[in-house]
Amino acid sequence: MVGLYPDVLGQELIVFQPMILMDPTLNMRDLLPSLEAYLAKEDAEKIAKPKPIRVVARQKELSEYPNIASFVYQKMTSAGGLVDPSARLNDHDLHLLQKLVAREVSKRRKSKK
Repeated sequence: MVGLYPDVLGQELIVFQPMILMDPTLNMRDLLPSLEAYLAKEDAEKIAKPKPIRVVARQKELSEYPNIASFVYQKMTSAGGLVDPSARLNDHDLHLLQKLVAREVSKRRKSKK
């Protein structure tokens, strides 16, 4: 009636009733509560997993850094103007740096043409 072969349907439902392939007289509607419980558990797991926060580089932030060197100077140098090897960039700073590098590469490509 649903367009599935009994063997295929039985293989999918064997998790809920191990004897489903051996006993053809089993009523599939008896599996409904366990199927609903399984689906509710799956939905709860989907809701429990938070979506990853999307990192966005705004044009205003990118305009603060005219080139990559200014970004490095502002974010990665210590008081004496030397690059600090222990400087750690967060995800947002790395995304900004990626955008600045892409902007620099596109400028170089345009200048070569």
